[in-house]
Amino acid sequence: MGERARTTADRIDSFLGDWREDEDVPGVSAVVFDEQGVRVATGLGEREVESGAPATPDTLYSVASLSKPVVALAVLRLIDRGEIDLDGDIGAYVPILDDVPGDPITVEELLSHSSGIPRDFSALHGTIDDGQDLGLLEHVRGAADQRLLDRDRYMYSNGGYFVLGELIEAVDGRPYDRYVGEEVLDPLGMERSTFDPDALRTDDDAMTGYAERDGELVVKTYDGGAGSAGGLISSPRELTRLGRCVLDGGEVEGSRILDSDLLAKATNLQSPPLPTSDDSRRGYGYGWEIGEFAEQLLASHLGGIDGASAYIGVLPKDGLGVALALNRHGPPAATLGQALLAIACGEEPADRVRAIKLSEVVETVSGTYGAYRNAETVVVEPVRMGLIELTVEGFALSVTASPEEIGDDRYVFSVRPGDGALWLAEFRETETGLELVLSMGKWTTVLTEQ
Repeated sequence: MGERARTTADRIDSFLGDWREDEDVPGVSAVVFDEQGVRVATGLGEREVESGAPATPDTLYSVASLSKPVVALAVLRLIDRGEIDLDGDIGAYVPILDDVPGDPITVEELLSHSSGIPRDFSALHGTIDDGQDLGLLEHVRGAADQRLLDRDRYMYSNGGYFVLGELIEAVDGRPYDRYVGEEVLDPLGMERSTFDPDALRTDDDAMTGYAERDGELVVKTYDGGAGSAGGLISSPRELTRLGRCVLDGGEVEGSRILDSDLLAKATNLQSPPLPTSDDSRRGYGYGWEIGEFAEQLLASHLGGIDGASAYIGVLPKDGLGVALALNRHGPPAATLGQALLAIACGEEPADRVRAIKLSEVVETVSGTYGAYRNAETVVVEPVRMGLIELTVEGFALSVTASPEEIGDDRYVFSVRPGDGALWLAEFRETETGLELVLSMGKWTTVLTEQ
């Protein structure tokens, strides 16, 4: 391993160690890769707390929605062979969504989450107690009646990927998990990856999942049910094979997996973009979330299920990627993945990952501020997702403020009350400490950190 690789590996281990402790994660595994193979592979903590078994880069995890890039690749292989029409009516293949409101839903619309079907909570259908005894596909079909026809945007739908699993079976004849195994996982060299949940009990290096309940970590066992939308079991090292297929234009080690033009479509924006507050372009390709990172395209996916989280991110321009998984659901795996990408690119995570920068800023500005002679006191406290709460003591006023402008030594948060005004909380670094200029309409107060 070269000096730079050692430095990158050390930085990754250091960052992961701090992050794991902050987020109370039992175990985390991560691999940085390029199109040639693995650059850095590491595991920290425990894949099973009770036995103390260590997490490794080869630990099998329930990677949940990282199933979608794999299932999309399976469908695209059928399209590549001419067995499915990308623009074809899904109802011509499987009679599940053949009579929904509006125009017929196409295969492409399901692949890109752009069918207009809103979130259908299909992953929770078995736990819903409303007196109806609906099977999974009945639930998906019923929810499709809420299809939105008056807007054009990316709307993530697990149900759509359950239907794509049915599509594979209808066209090929093999069960989707067998087809995906034989036509995608095996050619990619993902030999231990599977849709069989028993692998988590029989493999020698597999996670035990955990969730937080009343402040304590409790064991969560995945026993199947997430299907083609989220049932994949894999390791970060094996997931790099999927990422390398993207980096090498549809090939892995000289083996052609998919036509390069179809692969390019899969890893570029195909859905309408999401509305964003920072003017970034975010949406979906075919099985991949499409966004921006370090002024270039990022193809990625997040996976989360009760007991585990996972992430894969690929930077085709830089020829780099990261795959990771952890045995707890909740902590921000996508933020962690982007932080590791930043380190792999030789940069500081806070300089490239907005969520990390905001977290640092929120920690910096949290505290108590006093006006002249302490005539007014304002308490600033962190709220989830980069927000802060401002409480003006003695005035029975508490508001939540959103980040408006984040600089190197000036941080502005805003509140938009119902009267049309714009309130601003501007924090400025001074020689004597932080200063808060709080403007609430016509009232502006200067306060200093106590």
